[in-house]
Amino acid sequence: MELLVLLLFLALPVLPARCGSVPPLHLELARVDAAAAANLTDHELIRRAVQRSLDRPGIVARSGGGSGGGAAAAAGARKSVASEAPLVPGGGDYLVKLGIGTPQHFFSAAIDTASDLVWLQCQPCVSCYRQVDPLFNPKLSSSYAVVPCSSDTCAQLDGHRCDEDDDQACQYTYKYSGNAVTKGTLAIDKLAVGGDVFHAVVLGCSDSSVGGPPAQASGLVGLGRGPLSLVSQLSVRRFMYCLPPPMSRTPGKLVLGARADAVQNVSDRVTVTMSSSTRYPSYYYLNFDGLAVGDQTPGTIRRATSPPTGGGGGGGGGGNGSANAYGMIVDVASTISFLEASLYDELADDLEEEIRLPRATPSLRLGLDLCFILPEGVGIDRVYVPTVSMSFDGRWLELDRDRLFVEDGRMMCLMIGRTSGVSILGNFQQQNMHVLYNLRRGKITFAKASCDSLP
Repeated sequence: MELLVLLLFLALPVLPARCGSVPPLHLELARVDAAAAANLTDHELIRRAVQRSLDRPGIVARSGGGSGGGAAAAAGARKSVASEAPLVPGGGDYLVKLGIGTPQHFFSAAIDTASDLVWLQCQPCVSCYRQVDPLFNPKLSSSYAVVPCSSDTCAQLDGHRCDEDDDQACQYTYKYSGNAVTKGTLAIDKLAVGGDVFHAVVLGCSDSSVGGPPAQASGLVGLGRGPLSLVSQLSVRRFMYCLPPPMSRTPGKLVLGARADAVQNVSDRVTVTMSSSTRYPSYYYLNFDGLAVGDQTPGTIRRATSPPTGGGGGGGGGGNGSANAYGMIVDVASTISFLEASLYDELADDLEEEIRLPRATPSLRLGLDLCFILPEGVGIDRVYVPTVSMSFDGRWLELDRDRLFVEDGRMMCLMIGRTSGVSILGNFQQQNMHVLYNLRRGKITFAKASCDSLP
């Protein structure tokens, strides 16, 4: 009987604890280095942010032509950066504060637009990464309940099994690229989000995690397109965020349930239709035509000459349009962006021709490949840097110097890496933008505006 009641409970939609419609939920996005920022230089903040991207298990630094790689190469010459797959938990620059259970247990979690599962580390933890916040003890929450293995909810996870010693509880193994994985029990509990409390939110209670987010995060909040993501469970049709520059000491903002007209008053905006990819169904995937540097016309757009290794994800259909072979994933958890190898090489050649500064050796301190030597006594703000425009189904997103390069002593270095897989749009290129996801219409809008103007 208890199992039947629980199954009926799981079949109900997720509802707020109070009656009436739920207004937009406003959350502060704390930078992962916020606590230490007062004692860190701008350069150190950048270095840490880039390192989090490069340290993700699926991102491998390769030397020369692409042989070898791994941690040793990352700590060594770093001649180029390659990624096998972007779905990894090792990044996470922005944290949200949430509450779980009855009574509430508050914790910080990294937001991730490239994954679905909402999970946190729980007691007893068999093999967990070190975290700053106390571990959540599910036995202390009166509203906590495990998800039965026979339920449809459990079946939504490919890697699941039944635990015969725990009332047939749904045990999950959620794999990321590389060797990253988190394991535990799928459960439901109350979740406090931005001042509202939601019942029966499905989440993972992990007792084993390898390659997890930074220690400041107790877990991850998946904001992807799959059924178990937070936006899907809360039936959020729109959400938006604004991210300050990595050197900023101010937090970012996340609004769940943002109004579609939130970016209408911004003149410099681009709206792109999302595609569906069978290879990457949970990702916010954009058809990426290529890019242009400086005054290059659309007729001289740089395009990839062959499908990226591992498949760009073509052939998907369903919903918002089919994906082409040269896609780009919008990833808020990665600091730097990554371009498919042939396109990255062409971009580097074009920038070298346009900027006309001596090319420097890769930055060992930052782990970035493409760097230029600045003139003596001249800062990055006084040299010419062409814009780089990315084309998504013919809609152009223009990136200026502040979204392309960072200064490293006598050098300036490009905040874009080289990948053997699908291209990734990282958060450095999204800084000082209102990024609106209209899930009902299948569109993403990039509106260049200060985060201060977002309520």
